[in-house]
Amino acid sequence: MAKISTFEQGLQILDAWDEVSVLHTDSSFGQLEAAVRMNNWHKVAVFTGRNSADSSGAWAKLLNSLRYTECAAVRFKDIPPEPDMQTVYAMKEFLAGNDPDGVIALGGGSVLDAAKAAYVVFQSDMPLEECFGSDKISNAFPGKNFKRIIAVPTTSGTGSEITQYSNIVNREKQVKQLISDPVLVPECACLNAQFTASMPQSVTLATGCDALAHLLEGWLNVTMDENKGFINHAAGVGVELLRDNLAKALTAPDDLAARKAVQVASALGGLTIRNKSTGLPHLLSFSWFGRIEHGIAVARLLPAAWRYYIGREAVAERTLEIGKILGGNTPEEVISNYGKLLEKWHVPQLNSFAGLTDELLMQTCRSAGANRMKLELAPRPVPLESSEEVLQQVIADAVKKM
Repeated sequence: MAKISTFEQGLQILDAWDEVSVLHTDSSFGQLEAAVRMNNWHKVAVFTGRNSADSSGAWAKLLNSLRYTECAAVRFKDIPPEPDMQTVYAMKEFLAGNDPDGVIALGGGSVLDAAKAAYVVFQSDMPLEECFGSDKISNAFPGKNFKRIIAVPTTSGTGSEITQYSNIVNREKQVKQLISDPVLVPECACLNAQFTASMPQSVTLATGCDALAHLLEGWLNVTMDENKGFINHAAGVGVELLRDNLAKALTAPDDLAARKAVQVASALGGLTIRNKSTGLPHLLSFSWFGRIEHGIAVARLLPAAWRYYIGREAVAERTLEIGKILGGNTPEEVISNYGKLLEKWHVPQLNSFAGLTDELLMQTCRSAGANRMKLELAPRPVPLESSEEVLQQVIADAVKKM
């Protein structure tokens, strides 16, 4: 019996995941059209970014797929790269004015995150500020069957098409805040790698780094290992897909096979963090929005956090498992090889970003230390009383040239 490829393994894992229907064939928009007909939709609200859905051809293809249905599409496209609470409230008002039968989010992770938040706020009428945190909507409306978005990602990295997360900027607090709730998990994820081919190289890099961080942070998280062997396997497949294909996507944007592989890796990253929490890199990066691409931040923070984690024996052992893909016979060699992979992709160093001032980095340590749950769920839990000291060391190690 022939051995199946890593890419085929990734597709099999996504097909086996029953929380989200993942459409990943070249005819995925035909399947989307069939779903619209089956649900008897007459009006769909489509959320997009300002330009990406047009430049990728996704908007035109969506309109064409709806052409012979009885479903009209109304579009909201004023979603910035870092959507804030005001954006979400504007989207809610758009939904209230149109009362659609369903919602499609067509864009990068920011579009998907904002659409998730707007749709659930529209249906629940909960103030957005009361949704931040874990399971706040589910707890407020036990048993309520919320409609969920259809996600069509045009970037490959956030995994938002699979997850229960929505990150929204709180301008008043100058930090991204997280909603984590099962009611946000998209009903359907429509993967079409052609839509990612128009991404600038810088976006391909940043989103690819984000996917890699999701996969590794989840895989390293031995704190949440119980009954998660399936997820650890998914993470390993995703890391291998990125190792072998992201460089191709960066240097040959029209290499559709590489684009497909990276897109599947992104979805596997979403599946991983759907089940196993991210750690210190994501925690520390939340106050850096607008100063550095999120994916670059978490990828470059990971080695320093990882060196802290391997002080726990179980994480050191997991690191050796990861070494089967990244290479390395000791935990330090594995982390070093991860760093070499970033260098191969030409990922910029943190100390090259002028916006990461000493004042901001100190504030990051102080504010991140207040997130007790994230500290406790780290692969090597961080004691609250020493959190500022530990986080300062992680940041100091990350900011120096690796």
